[in-house]
Formats: sequence, C-alpha cells, structure tokens
Amino acid sequence: MLGPFAEQRTRHYVLAVGQCLLFAALCAPLGAQDSVVSVPDAPACATCSLDVSAIVELGDREGPGTVGEQAYIRRSDDGDYYVSANLGDGRLLRFSPGGIFRDAIGRRGDGPGEYILPVLMGGTADSLTILDIRSFRLTTIRDNATATTSLPFIAGDFAMLPDGRHVYSAVVFEPDRIGHPLHLYDEASGEITRSFGDEGVRVDRSSRSSSALRRRVAVAEDANIWAARSNRYRIDKWSADGDRIVRIERDAAWFRPWEEWPGVEYEVRPFAAIVGVRDWGNNLLMVVVRVADAEWKPIRPTRALLPGHESTMPGQQHELYDTVIEVLDTRLGTVVARTQVDVRVAGLVGRHGFYSYAEHSELGEPKFIVWSVELVGYSR
Repeated sequence: MLGPFAEQRTRHYVLAVGQCLLFAALCAPLGAQDSVVSVPDAPACATCSLDVSAIVELGDREGPGTVGEQAYIRRSDDGDYYVSANLGDGRLLRFSPGGIFRDAIGRRGDGPGEYILPVLMGGTADSLTILDIRSFRLTTIRDNATATTSLPFIAGDFAMLPDGRHVYSAVVFEPDRIGHPLHLYDEASGEITRSFGDEGVRVDRSSRSSSALRRRVAVAEDANIWAARSNRYRIDKWSADGDRIVRIERDAAWFRPWEEWPGVEYEVRPFAAIVGVRDWGNNLLMVVVRVADAEWKPIRPTRALLPGHESTMPGQQHELYDTVIEVLDTRLGTVVARTQVDVRVAGLVGRHGFYSYAEHSELGEPKFIVWSVELVGYSR
C-alpha cells in the first residue's frame, strides 16, 4: 500500500494534465457473475476480537540505517523489510525480520540501479522488483544483473499477481485508457495489457476526479484482484480479464462517502479513508481505515516546510488520526471483528500488518513501528 506522498503526487499530475485533457469514460457493463454484498455495521461474531501488537521497530538512531520522517515499507518474500526512507539519497534500506539494518540498495540518479524514491514491489534479496514512484521507472535485479525501464503511467498503489503480472492503480494518459483506475502491466513486454474498473468517471482538473479514480489494491487468494475506494467503503473484486465479480458495500455511520477532502487536518476534522486491504484467505478480508482521532480537536502546527505554509510534525499525526481495522467475511457479508487503535496508520505491510511513525526520543529521531493484526476467537 502507498502512503500520502503517492496520493499527493497523483493528485498533482491529475491537476496539471487535466488543464489540457478532458475526457468522459463510458460505464462498462457488469459481468454476468457480478453481485453486490451489503455489509451491516454490527460485528456478527460475539466471541471474536482483533489483537494488535507491535512486532518490530525499523530505523536506527544514527548511521546508514537512519530513516526519514516519511517512508514506504514493504516486506520481501524472504521476510526482510525494505524501507524507502525519503531522505533524498535514492537508497532502499533493507532490515532483517528483527529490525537489524542489513544494507542499502541503489543511490540517487537516473541511471540503471539509481532512483529518486524506490519502493519494493516484491521478490527476494537476489531477485527484486523495485518501483521508483518519482521517476516512474521499474527496475529488476536478477542475479546481480540490473535492468530499468520507464513506465507508461503514474503509479499509485500496486500488487504483483501470481503469474508475474503487475496490477496498478494508476493515472494513464492514453485516450482509450483514461477513466480506468486499474491497469495490468506485463513486465516482459513493458506494456499495459488491460485497463478496467471504469465507473463512468469524468477525468478533469478537479480533486473529485483524483479521489474517484484512486484505488487500494491487493491480490485475492483466488488470484483475482481486490480494489478499494479510498473515499467510500466500497471494495470490488475483479478478474484479471476485467470482469467485476463482487462488490462489497459497507453500511457504517462512521464512514460517510466524500468527494473532496475537507481541508487541512489540523484545522478541519478529517474524513475516514481506506488505507488498504489484504486477503486473509477463507473469504476473510482485512480492511484498514484511517479515521479522525477519537478526541480530535484543532491543533496548532509547529513547523513551516515552505515560506508561508504551516505544517505539523509527524508525531502530531497521532493527535489527528486513529486507525480502524476490520475483518470482513466476504461470503456471508458480515463484519467478523473490529477494533480502533490510537495510532495513525502510515501504510500496510505484509499480509497481516501495518506500520506507523514513531520517535526514538524527545530529540525526534525517526523510526517506524510494524504492527501485527491477529483474529482471536474465530471458528467456522
């Protein structure tokens, strides 16, 4: 799952390109298998609960393992954590499952093996796929051989399918693909093979267009694709052929659909937004939502990033946001269990976890905490 920087960058390009592009996409017919599952608010399992616990800290106080105040964290197939530290040096930091810094990959630049902001897509230590979300390039490292190619889109969230293809939530400017939020990409040919997910979204200069197109994606146990709207509790399952199989509609008073963000979070109570989804198998789907803190109130920003622009310290984000985690039974259309924790989710990592920002001390050296989510008391 990518964090707020990717959202802001996607929005930025939609605004910029939208001044000269205006397209209306036609709503594609639904597949014959398509159905809608409406999920009521109350949890259905009286004995079920979610246990959220911290499992590892990433980021050293000093040295090559230090991280920045924003980061993207992914876990490789062999269990290591890869942290995009956003320090401006183009490195991708690798930590052991226990949080020990191992090494760094890459450096800043635009050549092979060089990056602006690299994010791990998947693989193992000797066979990695890395997405540079700032320069829109894809790099593969196979047996010490590095290959880099430019992508024909601006990537948001992404996932890798079992057959090796990639699925992206992306902004694409080809006329026949505009308005589709989801795109299958074939690494071997370097081409988009299919675009789908259109719901008649009009692509223009507004932030409404960006919000409507953005998806959080994950691979389903059956190799299909989950795609969640950020701005409403609506999650679709799509086949790789572009057919919608099922739609999950959640009826929750605490999550009202929205089109445009209400304003800066330290002044205006923020809306709920889906940060990511993960398929747990056995028809269980974990949904992670960022919501306003239970005791939210306007706070005074403490830092100016740009002249005339106020902002907040990363640690203050916990005063603004909480995290809601739910596990849905997508076959029965029920909430199995739900919990709310007093931390701001920064993104999802692995199949059962998420991560949040923290500090080593009052001096504010950044680190990130990885949290695990476990379903307790469930049986079928």
